[in-house]
Amino acid sequence: MKKYIRSEWMKHRRTFVMKLLILAPVITLLMNVFAPMWYQQNSFNWWYILLFPGCLTLLCTICEQRDGGKMKYRSLIPLSIKLENVWIAKATVILLFDIAANLVFLSLNMLGGVAVFLIYEIPISISLIQATAGIFCIIVASMWEIPVCLWLSKKVGAFATVVINAGIGSFLGVALANTKFWIFCPYSWISRLMVPAIGILPNGVPVSEEAGNLPVPVAMIVLALLFSVILSFTLLRLSAKSFSQQEVK
Repeated sequence: MKKYIRSEWMKHRRTFVMKLLILAPVITLLMNVFAPMWYQQNSFNWWYILLFPGCLTLLCTICEQRDGGKMKYRSLIPLSIKLENVWIAKATVILLFDIAANLVFLSLNMLGGVAVFLIYEIPISISLIQATAGIFCIIVASMWEIPVCLWLSKKVGAFATVVINAGIGSFLGVALANTKFWIFCPYSWISRLMVPAIGILPNGVPVSEEAGNLPVPVAMIVLALLFSVILSFTLLRLSAKSFSQQEVK
């Protein structure tokens, strides 16, 4: 399996993918430089609501289209390799890219918080522990989107995948995160988990007595993360099996 992952990784060295891992977090942070009072909260909210879903979707479509664009996998299917492993390797590399992008955002968010404190004497609102917990929730709760976006990119193309996952998906996530049915909508998991992790409500407002709170018991946090892991592996296996059964067209 290592050689498949290494091969997929090598395909994207010195490409736009590597730039995207830094560009997306930087853009997110720059969007909030004129609101120092809520700098960390706003950047986190923009990240998991809009920029990160778009970044993850683009990563999936770029990686899938690398072999499945004009070539339609003609360069891979005739080879004596396990196509199922190729698909799993693509998902694994995207997950590594996902982790890298989130770690870049985490670093920049914390550095930005320190800069705001030094320049404006505004206390750091999200601690390193809170931010780390939030990033962990974002990574785990979004894992299931990788096989979904890979499959969508192969079936309907890159543009439609971005519209469905980053557009419609993000809207559903915010709309249902405030309801008691949030656990049944995977797109709502991240927004709802940010309430206990970093103290931000789904609408982007910090948790307070005036704004209210949405209690998320520890059991529900664990359940949402567990659901995401199970759903990720299930969808990955199903999509990998489907991918391995294709033929040259």
